[in-house]
Amino acid sequence: MWSVWRAAMAGLTCALMLGACTGGRRDLASPSSESTAPCAPSRTTAGSSVVPASTLGPRPEARSPRPDVSSRLTPGGAIEYAASENPRLAAARNRWRAATQRPAQARALPDPLLLYTEAVVPIQTRGGPIDREFQLLQRIPYPGKLSAAGAIAEEQARVSRLDYEIALRDTVAEVKVTYAELAYLHQALAIVEQNQAIAKQLTVKAATAYAGAEEDRADPVTLFDTLQAQSQLAQLSYDTVTLQELLVAEEARMNGLLHRSAGATLGIPEALAYRPLRATREQLIFLGRQRSQELEAAIHKIRAAEQAERLARLSRVPDFTLGAKYAMVGSDGAFGDRNGEDALGVTFGMTLPIWECKNRAKIAEAEYLKRAACLDRQAKLDDLATRITRTYFRLQNAARLVELYRSSIIPQAEDSMRIAEAGRDAGRDTYGRLLEAQSVWLNFRLAYHRALADHEQMVVRLEQLVGTSLSAHRRKEGP
Repeated sequence: MWSVWRAAMAGLTCALMLGACTGGRRDLASPSSESTAPCAPSRTTAGSSVVPASTLGPRPEARSPRPDVSSRLTPGGAIEYAASENPRLAAARNRWRAATQRPAQARALPDPLLLYTEAVVPIQTRGGPIDREFQLLQRIPYPGKLSAAGAIAEEQARVSRLDYEIALRDTVAEVKVTYAELAYLHQALAIVEQNQAIAKQLTVKAATAYAGAEEDRADPVTLFDTLQAQSQLAQLSYDTVTLQELLVAEEARMNGLLHRSAGATLGIPEALAYRPLRATREQLIFLGRQRSQELEAAIHKIRAAEQAERLARLSRVPDFTLGAKYAMVGSDGAFGDRNGEDALGVTFGMTLPIWECKNRAKIAEAEYLKRAACLDRQAKLDDLATRITRTYFRLQNAARLVELYRSSIIPQAEDSMRIAEAGRDAGRDTYGRLLEAQSVWLNFRLAYHRALADHEQMVVRLEQLVGTSLSAHRRKEGP
């Protein structure tokens, strides 16, 4: 009888394993086949591009040598360093890896239940007392429930992939923005130090001219020139200290993005080049609707909500339970020919989903959540257009300032400073005029490099919004 029991248990176990393994594992990159609700965009709709299945299960990659950012800091080197070392990216990558393991769990059958009963007081039967019982039970959800749960897990895995892409995109953007700020601060320090040297020379000249004048012929303008030169020198010293402190703060920010200590040494960044963006606001909005990771994630959330609604509607149908039972019977029964013969039986059961109020509430909840997912996507579309418009205005304003400073204002300020210097040397003008011209020239140069950094940072923010690089829409026009 033990051989019969073992054969029955082996057959049931094999059937259950085959049923669990053939549950229909779809490619994690394939869209759900139930996306038929009107709020769900078509699979050819902009922004619904799907990444191949090979990209859904991130594989560990061999670590390449990190760029040496301590001696030479470039945008590409900083981005590569951050991509390999940033802990926020590593955490998002591991959450993605974890999410790719959920579909197999969601599609699998529940674990079978093995029951063993040892009779303390054996149950007497006509065939003998039942000494012990073995029972194996397997719950089998109604067809379609496991596939719907697996589809939900697939869509959530795709959202996790996009969350990782968003984290990578945002980290790259922050590295680029910080790099542009560092480049500006280094340029500003160089300009201030250069003007500080010029101001020191003018201060010495003005003081010498004032001290050399006869007491009764002392020129009050010369005294004013001396005081003005000293005042400008003090202002330049203050600007130097401020810029150095800002540089320390930005270097700490860059080191944080690279997962380095705040005070770690960084190389001097390359000077920024003016590369105007040749794309209209409408083109950027269209590109954002095509490539934005947030919009693509919203589509997958809609599909997950559709599958959740499908699963909620299946709550009205029963789940099944199959099993086998083996009872070991003693030899004290009344039937002589079957005395002590063990018993073997099969079990079938099903749930009774009779609480309609609960089922209706579950379906209504799923419908509301699907509607919310659709509205979230629409809100993201509206927000994307608004943010692109605002950022594009700031970009255009920075571009106008760059063009104005480099083509008109700075050359005119340089001419004014040369004329003032020639006039001072010829005795036709005062040191005050020369100091004023120099101060105006300094401020315009600083404003130019500030506008150049702002322009670069706004391009990066637009790339962050549209979800892709805009290098193809730019051209270099020199420093």
